[in-house]
Amino acid sequence: MAPEGIPAQHLDRLIAEPVDREQARVAALAAWRRAEAAVYPTVMVNATLYQQYVQVVRAIADELGDVRTEDDLVLAWNERRGLGNEIVQRLSPSMGMMMDQTAVTDAAFCQRHREITREHGKEIALARLETARRRGDEWVVLFDDVTPFGSHRLEMHVRSGRALHASAETQPMGEATYELEVVQLDPRDGAWLLDKPPLMPSRKFTRHDEWEARIAQARELFGKD
Repeated sequence: MAPEGIPAQHLDRLIAEPVDREQARVAALAAWRRAEAAVYPTVMVNATLYQQYVQVVRAIADELGDVRTEDDLVLAWNERRGLGNEIVQRLSPSMGMMMDQTAVTDAAFCQRHREITREHGKEIALARLETARRRGDEWVVLFDDVTPFGSHRLEMHVRSGRALHASAETQPMGEATYELEVVQLDPRDGAWLLDKPPLMPSRKFTRHDEWEARIAQARELFGKD
């Protein structure tokens, strides 16, 4: 039976909305990260192009300064498609004709998303944890940041608070190092318990496949109640 005041025919849409928003967020973030990963190596071969690219990305991200949440950023991405073109025309960089404005815009949205997650990390982590509890998920990603030069990911076992902290760093010459540790978070809100020693001390790897395998093993081991 529908709650009073809500027609039964609208319930399915209301229930689906959180899932739809999550899918939209994941899809948008993937597109932004692809653009950033593709653009940076291309422009770094030319110092002038790189400097102008950074200037344009910064200007677009600043224009998005009024966007405060992930959901609103996804909405802005769909509604403000011409933002990159507006900024390029305003700044008139000498190498503007060589810029892929769609990719530059998506990279700027990636930068703004990174800023939002750092500015409101606790609120975002708590909202993700609450969503995971409602859905009955075993694990939840509280923090996930990817740049062309590395990544950080914090994934928590919902019931126990045990968390996998995985990071990667890519060197300019292409070499990469990977790390993994398991830490104890507060299962109530995902806060880092700084007075608790790591459940598994940090370990370093030089191969991506070994790092991924160790993450999978740790998820299985520390995901047990």
